[in-house]
Amino acid sequence: MESFPKNIGGLIGESKNEKKTEKRLWDLSLKFVEGRQWLSYDKRVSQFITANLQADGQSRVTVNLLINIYRNVLSRLALSYPSIAVMPATPSAEDILKAKTSEMALQYYWHRDDMKHKLEQLIKWLLTTGTGATHTFYDSSEKRILTEVYGAYDIFFERAVINPDDSRWIALRTYTTKHELKKVYPDHAKEIDQTSMSDEDNYGLISSGTTNEPPKDRVELFEIYWRDGRHAIVVGGTYLHKGKWSTKTYPVQIYRYTEVPRRLWGISMLAPALDLQMLYNRARSQVIHNVELMGNPKWLIPKTAGINTHALTSKPGEKVFYNPAGGAPQQVAAAPLPGYMLDNISRIQSEMMDTIGIHSVTLGKRAVGVTSGKAMTTLSEKDTSQLQITQEAIERGVTKVGKTVLELMKRHYTEDRMMRTLDQYGQVAFTALKNTDIIDDPDIFLQAGSLFRDEAQDRDAKVMQLLEMGLIEPEAALQELSFRTGNKNVSEKAQSISHATDMLDAVRMGGEIEIFSSDDLKTFKEVFGEFMRTTEFYEMPPPTQEYLRDALVAIATASAPNEDYENLLASKKVFPRGTSSSDPAAIAKQMMGPGSQSAQAQVAQEQAARAQQTGSMASAERSMTRGSEAGMSNMRQGGGIR
Repeated sequence: MESFPKNIGGLIGESKNEKKTEKRLWDLSLKFVEGRQWLSYDKRVSQFITANLQADGQSRVTVNLLINIYRNVLSRLALSYPSIAVMPATPSAEDILKAKTSEMALQYYWHRDDMKHKLEQLIKWLLTTGTGATHTFYDSSEKRILTEVYGAYDIFFERAVINPDDSRWIALRTYTTKHELKKVYPDHAKEIDQTSMSDEDNYGLISSGTTNEPPKDRVELFEIYWRDGRHAIVVGGTYLHKGKWSTKTYPVQIYRYTEVPRRLWGISMLAPALDLQMLYNRARSQVIHNVELMGNPKWLIPKTAGINTHALTSKPGEKVFYNPAGGAPQQVAAAPLPGYMLDNISRIQSEMMDTIGIHSVTLGKRAVGVTSGKAMTTLSEKDTSQLQITQEAIERGVTKVGKTVLELMKRHYTEDRMMRTLDQYGQVAFTALKNTDIIDDPDIFLQAGSLFRDEAQDRDAKVMQLLEMGLIEPEAALQELSFRTGNKNVSEKAQSISHATDMLDAVRMGGEIEIFSSDDLKTFKEVFGEFMRTTEFYEMPPPTQEYLRDALVAIATASAPNEDYENLLASKKVFPRGTSSSDPAAIAKQMMGPGSQSAQAQVAQEQAARAQQTGSMASAERSMTRGSEAGMSNMRQGGGIR
């Protein structure tokens, strides 16, 4: 492993300087969403300022078309937030157990860490700045796993890279007080006191006031992750902590709204529409200004009319005195705007929606010439489909977040913690996660694209759908609707698989087991039957194989009469096939049936073993009979029967 660079402050400074141009675009996008759209860039203060009104008093109208589009797309992406479904790698009971228990653990984490709200924060950054990040880690102070969201302002890459994956390190910035920082790192109190806020980037946030400076006594804290496993916490160029990150999956995930090859930062939804929004405001301002001129036309007043400068006002019924000999004042109406001016406004609005990919139907308005409800729905779906690329980018990142969470659970969560987290099924989840190697030997796959919802109305709708299909009983549906146990059947199935697997492990180790009628016999049959098809079963000692076979036969005939159990024991093999008859002719016919001499010999051996077993059973029965008769004789003698 390489050593930590000594000039880490300089490396972060280079990254800051490299994204100054991008930062201006982010500032502009955020201000436009606010509605502050008459701006000019002041190089003296390195920020955008609101331009002063012109001396002629010309109207400046701001029609913020971006805010409605921003809210609409945010709601659509937030409604499609991905929860995590875990698919088993194979249909085996072991992989199903790992997948379902991992899903239970992730579902708990999804609600515990409020991932829905955090992904909404991420989507806000994607819409406005085009780039965001999530950082998943184990917080030793709170003793739980957390995921934090970062905007583009607080993400730093290695200088001159063209793709986030090419950067050897990623730094994430937060702001904290010196007092709190010295409590955590008292050995570096002197360096922390000497640290000052950087003037190059200021606060990295958009303030509504005239300055972007942070609150007092705040410093920039950087958490840096190298691809080779190094991890460091830096303030002012001083290392406060050096170590290694504990997961195999990279704990920082980068998300981009629109990815362009050889471009490091993503393009936001708003960026292509900023120029069009400025042109739209100018055109609308011209229209309003022309309306004001036409509603209040200019006056032509002869100097000899003798009218006071302030005599003509906008008051109705006003009396104006003038000298008729000098000439009467006249109004001069302004020329109306040409028709193409209004057409240009409509064209700008249409081009803005085309650039963003959202049209009037999606925004809740009827499109021109479209009257069919089905057609409106189709147009809205077309707009939503354009967001599929962004959704897939979010899903890829969330999939890696899920892997990171499982790895951190496997490393930091004990069995007692899992028991408190997942009630009586915590031990099942702990065992499955403990035995799962997610990266080197992937036993499970995470499918974020399923987008299953886990809110109250979604759970109730799913239960009612199962009831209508006849897949659950009315009593079970009533219980799940009343007690919110929509996933109870999944948890119980995982518990049954875990119990059957434990019993199978006991048999494999040479122990004896007892299976009761209250157990999930169907699951036992699946687990035992599945294992008997593996190579490991045929490598076991013959007595253990026979024990497992007898157990499986007993499970398969648990509700059948004893005769069925005995017949199944007698003919438990399909090949070589034997007969339970004691007739010598039937036995000879069965032995001479196969054409292969090897098969005939195998049938003969099987028949001899069955005869020996039958003879042993008959001998045992005779011994039991003789013992019973001797006991009765002793009872008659002792009882005084004469």
